[in-house]
Amino acid sequence: MSSLPEGSSFKHILGVGLLAGIGFTMSIFISILSFSDALHIDALHINEAKLSILLTSLLAGILGYMVLSVFGKKSSV
Repeated sequence: MSSLPEGSSFKHILGVGLLAGIGFTMSIFISILSFSDALHIDALHINEAKLSILLTSLLAGILGYMVLSVFGKKSSV
């Protein structure tokens, strides 16, 4: 195990983890775009998946920004 960098806490790790959700959901989105013909899934399901992936990516970005903006303030010590 290791220790957290000086000045950081688990709240910062949570914020960065939320921001990492953007990359994860976008990779799923790209895979759906790439392999949509091979899946033999009707267009409705593919469009629902694309919309939900884009919305969760947006949500991950907003939540990550909010968490880091609240807990990421440097203290004036």
